[in-house]
Amino acid sequence: MRILFVTSVSSSHLAPMVPLAWALRAAGHDVRVACDADTAPGALALGLAVVRVSTDGGFARRHRENVRGVPGEPYYREKDALTRMFAENALAMLGGLAALIDHWQPHAVVHEPVAFAAEAVAAARGIPALRHLWGPDVFGTPHGAWLRERARELVTAEVPGSVWPPSARELVVDPCPAPMQRLGPGEKVPIRFVPVDRPGTVPTWLLDLPEEERICVTWGTFTDGVPGGHPLMRAVRGLSRPGTEVVLVARPEDLARLGELPAKVRTVSGVPLHAVLPSCTAVVHHGGANTALGAVARGLPQLVVSDTFERALNGGRLAEAGVGLHLGSQDADPDAVEAAAQQLVTDDRYARAAAALQGQALTRPSPAQIASGFEELVARCSVPVESITEGA
Repeated sequence: MRILFVTSVSSSHLAPMVPLAWALRAAGHDVRVACDADTAPGALALGLAVVRVSTDGGFARRHRENVRGVPGEPYYREKDALTRMFAENALAMLGGLAALIDHWQPHAVVHEPVAFAAEAVAAARGIPALRHLWGPDVFGTPHGAWLRERARELVTAEVPGSVWPPSARELVVDPCPAPMQRLGPGEKVPIRFVPVDRPGTVPTWLLDLPEEERICVTWGTFTDGVPGGHPLMRAVRGLSRPGTEVVLVARPEDLARLGELPAKVRTVSGVPLHAVLPSCTAVVHHGGANTALGAVARGLPQLVVSDTFERALNGGRLAEAGVGLHLGSQDADPDAVEAAAQQLVTDDRYARAAAALQGQALTRPSPAQIASGFEELVARCSVPVESITEGA
């Protein structure tokens, strides 16, 4: 089969799909990744054949322009700013993606939730499409459901006659263990989350067990445009204390903004996060889905300091599952972060709950198992399939 994966906006949206793409490739299927200009470099670094279907690389710039960046106030300047950015990205991808699909004729499309161009073109061409989640289903929340419908409306306003698949009947590949998941539209197909990062060199000291407690701190890569950066930038100094070491995973440009750090804060850049976590006791992070599920896979308690709707959803679900704590950015002054981190590592209830959640995560079907039955999954897709030449 020819299988097209579609992603947009950020390579972090692609990362949860990569293990399935690799598994399908290893099973003998022909796999391509279609993406926009913003995502192409990261997609290439993740090791798959990439087709850039849009030259628009402006999402990061538009995002910086729309961030309000004031703690305690809405993250974006306007309510539908993010929705408009997703719609603009979809419109920029539509023509190139349609041309690629018409030329390559994939038997199936697998796309992440906000790759709206993928679901529109697949539906218009009658190609089976599967939505691949990156964590809790944002479309299972009132705000997420509104975001999806609003983005579709904005695309349809520019391209009258756009076709959209029926949300209730879609197949949804779900890497999120049940206690963390939020009920959303479609039929869930469980899959095991396998952490994927860009390649990097692992320092030898990370291979040894630490002599004291070690906390991993990271705030991801999407901090541009936020005055003062993520709240964890201001709190990280207070997390190191006697008996506790901090490993800070951050971009070089973020580390440069921090200046000198305490001796017990070790910094790494360009190191895969999944290579850092095995030696850690807990993780303090921004609430990104890849970080959250990566920590779940290692059985680690988590403190999430969120600054967006989706990250707050992830942090809230982790807290409800008992594996961690969640602070909104407006409540995340350095003292509050330090107190929450101490609670996380001193109360063993979080470690026990994290170990239980890890067990549930690791019993989900592997990407190889999903790949072995992928043709049957495609046959179950509700979108009528037009005749496509067999073979890769």
